Amino acid sequence: MRARRVSTPLTGWRAHLAAIRPDADPVEADWWDTSWETPTPAAVGFLVPAGFEAYARVLHPAHDRHRDAVRWSTVAEECGTVLHAEAQWHALAGRRSSREHSPPPTGTGWPGNEPDVGCLDRTSLEALADVLARHTTTAVTTYVAFWVGYGLWPDAWSDAPTTARPVREAYLFQRPLDEVATLCAEAPAVALALGTPTGSAVVWSTDGRSWVPTPDEQFTTWASLQWQSPSAWWPADRAWATSNDTDLDSTLVGGSRALVADLLGDDRLEALPWPVDGSLWSGADTINR
Repeated sequence: MRARRVSTPLTGWRAHLAAIRPDADPVEADWWDTSWETPTPAAVGFLVPAGFEAYARVLHPAHDRHRDAVRWSTVAEECGTVLHAEAQWHALAGRRSSREHSPPPTGTGWPGNEPDVGCLDRTSLEALADVLARHTTTAVTTYVAFWVGYGLWPDAWSDAPTTARPVREAYLFQRPLDEVATLCAEAPAVALALGTPTGSAVVWSTDGRSWVPTPDEQFTTWASLQWQSPSAWWPADRAWATSNDTDLDSTLVGGSRALVADLLGDDRLEALPWPVDGSLWSGADTINR
């Protein structure tokens, strides 16, 4: 007699994750007018669509030595630098170049850790979503793009249609605004749920032993810890758009003047008004040099 398979909350969640696939028509992204026509284009028209009334730059939190979130304004104050719209992290934090990622020697700059690039943390994304929800008539229908190159997605998605816009090739999902944070936590866990984790994993014990966890061990250990914020996000009425390139430590938002004012006034976010001709290239910070 064969043993009956017992269903648990974990197996149910695994089945739920395994069923997730890109589900939006890529043509929904065709309205993005972004292009790369010059070597170092301005961010508006390159990373986020032109034509909105106003723009804001939402800064991804930096971290101290204990990985606690720290605002860029705090880093600027400690380093004697200036926080401004086009500030570059390496210049603000006293690093020699954008390629210098480790904390510098004592007394020469910010001793903590840099912001996450290509990913806005969940707390900040949920705060951003609260603001965005007040500035669209179609919160029930929004579109979420994830860059295909993050190395998180399962092989099972290889036949899914992709969009070449906003800037990079992306998988596209349709979700209500209040479900986007859940998607950002679940989509990167699909490969683990399918038992085909991307990359390789090695676990080290305190006594120096190491081993490669099984796919089931990787799922139970890491699936609930996954997170990837949208590469781009917009509602069906196109009242606003957000963009976060994989190499950037901030998220750009275009929308109405009222939206940008709300972002700048929200204490949960560190946001700056963004000029239409502003640049996020590594040499754009002409103040902190």
